[in-house]
Amino acid sequence: MRSLGLDVGTTNVKAVVVEHGPLRTVARAAAPTPVSGRELLAVVRRLVEKVGADVDVVGVASMAETGVPLDDEDAPLGDLVRWDPSRAARHAAALAATYGADALFAATGVRPSGKVPLATWAHLRAEDPARWAAMSRWAGAADLVVLALTGRLVTDHTLAGRTMAYRLPPPGTDLPAGFDPDLVSAVGMRPEQLPEVALPGAPPARVPAGGRWGLREGTPVVVAGHDHQVGAWAAGMREPGDVADSVGTAEAVVRVLGELPRAGSGSRREGAGAPEGAGAPVGAGAPVGEDRAAVAAAGMSLVRTVEGRHEALVAGSSSAGATLAWWAGQLGGFDALGPLLAAAADRPRTAASPFLLPYLRGRQTPEPDPAARAVVVGQASDDVDRTAAVLDGLALQARWMLTAQAGLAGADPAAGHVLVLGSAARAGSAWLRAKAAAGPAPLRVVGEGEAVAVGAALLAAHRAGLAEPVLLPSAQAGHDHLPVYDELFRSFVAAARASSRSAEG
Repeated sequence: MRSLGLDVGTTNVKAVVVEHGPLRTVARAAAPTPVSGRELLAVVRRLVEKVGADVDVVGVASMAETGVPLDDEDAPLGDLVRWDPSRAARHAAALAATYGADALFAATGVRPSGKVPLATWAHLRAEDPARWAAMSRWAGAADLVVLALTGRLVTDHTLAGRTMAYRLPPPGTDLPAGFDPDLVSAVGMRPEQLPEVALPGAPPARVPAGGRWGLREGTPVVVAGHDHQVGAWAAGMREPGDVADSVGTAEAVVRVLGELPRAGSGSRREGAGAPEGAGAPVGAGAPVGEDRAAVAAAGMSLVRTVEGRHEALVAGSSSAGATLAWWAGQLGGFDALGPLLAAAADRPRTAASPFLLPYLRGRQTPEPDPAARAVVVGQASDDVDRTAAVLDGLALQARWMLTAQAGLAGADPAAGHVLVLGSAARAGSAWLRAKAAAGPAPLRVVGEGEAVAVGAALLAAHRAGLAEPVLLPSAQAGHDHLPVYDELFRSFVAAARASSRSAEG
């Protein structure tokens, strides 16, 4: 049996075909993610033709928060509206001011920010009225591909849960099968304009009569979900206590919870409740909840895992691989960066080594600061030192996310191990060495370079009832934690906080 996995990422679209029993990848292809929705469908179709459409099931994962309006014929209207913390920030702030940031988080598990689709839809309505008027429905990136293959507009709960328009129920209760009417109506939309939400165990969509893109009639097609979560699931992040660090253009640290964070595990922000007399799209009497408020104050999100059985904390950084790409651009390209990475990995570190505060677009977590910027702290003597500073800044930021997240969960950040997948997981890479040296916990590295696309293929086969869930192999990183990074970590956190206080002043 063969499964096709598609991963629509921020930078690239990937396609893989895997063969089951034993698991092996038989074909793979990739292409840059295009600008428009129509171009995205054309790129995915070419990739499917390249890897081969003789498969038994298809799974599609994608970046979250990115989508496109559809016209009356379900054709994409213009460019993809990509996740962007700044574009709809004003509209996110207006939603928070009207309905209460804590109340919205309590209802959805998502902090109001400029990248959430609920704010994006408010932005489109106010600032792109022509496209808003022409929009019949909205599709997320993965949803758009599945719609083209099956004619059915459907999404997964892990993607719906990133919109701030999908209600996160209490632990142990069923997930909703659709978007929340009150939340959606707050920005002038209707639930029927959004995809249906296929819950775990729901029948998959299928390729209609005549086939599509070479796929056979009746082939099951599944929206696998949020790329970081899908890859982490495939790597083995499935039970309470499991932790994964998924790295691409952005980075997500995900920890599965046995119970919700307790009140007092984080500080509440002052003035974040709903103003007196404000409307309540979150539902009358919706509790803020001290447990969820602590997560919001830390800048993290609360989600359900891929299988829908457990809650999980998500800590994100928008500038992970993007930071390396930025630094490569400063040097003249990745060809110039390569030798510097190798030299930087071998350069000894001291407590006075420089590091980058890696905030190209603000800091999401911990201690959110949208005004945070990329700054080198300490003296760097040459480009090797500066490259080491970039690597260490990324690694120390990941340690800060892991440590703060463990604190919310009441866990020891150095206990167990962290599954690492994505662009930072290549064996022997300078980035991986920095992550392992920084800690706090030992790393297990997922060797599959396209863990999200392969994970989408495996998850689709499982959800279609064609195969048991499979774990991607992982191995110890082969590099140890270095004590000098404990001192560097203290300096990093102090510098990040001082930078934020300075900006406020």
